[in-house]
Amino acid sequence: MVMKKREPETIQASRGKSPHEGLHTAEPSEGELYKTLADNLQAGVYIVQNKKFQFVNHYLQKHTGYTEAEMLGMDPLSVIHPVDRRVAAKNADNMLTGVRVSPYKYRLMTKQGQIRWIMETVTPITFKAEKAVLGNCMDITEQKEVKKSLQELDALKASILDAIPQAVVGLQNRRINFANTAVEEVFGWRPEDLIGKSVTLFYRNEKEAEEIGRYFYTTLEHQRTFVSEFNCRRKDGRDILCRMRSSRIGQKLTKERRIVITYEDITEQRRAEEELANSREQLRNLSIYLQSVREKESTRIAREIHDELGQSLTAIQMDLAWLDSRLSPGDLSLSTKIQHMKRLVDTTVDSVHRISTELRPILLDDLGLTAAMEWQVQEFEERTGVQCRARLDCKDNSIEKDLATTLFRIFQETLTNIARHAGATSVKVRLTQKANELHLDVSDNGKGITPEQIDDPKSFGIVGIRERVNLWGGTVSIKGKPKKGTTIKVRIPLTLSMGASAGQRKAGNRGDT
Repeated sequence: MVMKKREPETIQASRGKSPHEGLHTAEPSEGELYKTLADNLQAGVYIVQNKKFQFVNHYLQKHTGYTEAEMLGMDPLSVIHPVDRRVAAKNADNMLTGVRVSPYKYRLMTKQGQIRWIMETVTPITFKAEKAVLGNCMDITEQKEVKKSLQELDALKASILDAIPQAVVGLQNRRINFANTAVEEVFGWRPEDLIGKSVTLFYRNEKEAEEIGRYFYTTLEHQRTFVSEFNCRRKDGRDILCRMRSSRIGQKLTKERRIVITYEDITEQRRAEEELANSREQLRNLSIYLQSVREKESTRIAREIHDELGQSLTAIQMDLAWLDSRLSPGDLSLSTKIQHMKRLVDTTVDSVHRISTELRPILLDDLGLTAAMEWQVQEFEERTGVQCRARLDCKDNSIEKDLATTLFRIFQETLTNIARHAGATSVKVRLTQKANELHLDVSDNGKGITPEQIDDPKSFGIVGIRERVNLWGGTVSIKGKPKKGTTIKVRIPLTLSMGASAGQRKAGNRGDT
């Protein structure tokens, strides 16, 4: 909107009427035709002469907020944003002198104080026999705002992508068209170096890349996303294991095969998991071995107590009986003493039998798990007065000896907890074998265990049961209902238990050498 010093082209924007034109029927003059045409354009058209508007069309009036009367005679610079006036004037001068050929942009101030963006071109003309400037312009405010919004959206997308710790790449027909900054950390490639390259750069060889690509694309034909793990290769040649999540772009996979893939390097995570699994397996085998050693030692002590101490006490009983038969009928005090000693020996024999049984029930070794549990049920009833019903449907020959010991100890601990804490009057026991799994269920009608008691680390009986079950890869469930009782369910897989027993024997052999 600035007139500059350039030789104008010989262009007349309008002409006056000849003396004879008034004699004919009134027709639009050439100037009126030009004005009508300009007013119907969807662009601003104006003429500036001597630094003043000489003509403005309706479009320019509408977008500046001024009327035609207000704009005619106005300095064009007055409607340009103060910050942009110098640059706009320079751009206009460059265009008028031929230095610049492309349109230029600036901000316009409307009468209401709003800021609008304008794109403009200017041309030198002759207007009413004097030099002038013909300008045309368009309001590009909406385009600017859309472009700004798109730029902000692109920046937001880029920020989101760069905030993702996994490498993210976009593919079109297996060629990379975008990548986030994490690509450099995962693969060692700078994002800008990957644009347009084949995704085979991320794999160990082209054959593997082809197989993975075929697998991904075939799967994405039928589902939106896909997750799997594959071996990949970094720029420095180091192989890594990646968890890859692929998603197609759009509702279906088009011929361009546009997808997005995230690569998460799980190499160290998998190595740590394997080390942890190995450590747990070693700890499990060691625990089983120590438990076996403890049971063996208990068995040895129980047998020694039963055999050695039991035999000695039996000998004492026999000696006391012999001594009693040799007393004279009148020696009542000595006879009474002997009778007292005989009762004490009988009590000691019972204690020896009880202690040796608690250390290791002989029935468990001689007759198996079922017989040992039946004996334990009878002993529990006699000792506590709690009615106990047992259904033991299990073949002892299918249970490893060490597993039988574990189940018996779990059963013992369960009955002990019931006797100490439940306040029950009846107990139900069931041992069954289903497929390749052993089920031990024990329930009582006591006061019911609380969730706090179940999770209490000081509930050593429950902790012991869980540890024994975990050693054999099993599960344990404990549930209580107030005033209705407690139920404990133990599940142990027979296949894993056999492997554990073999591992235990292996650990045992190492310990013996």
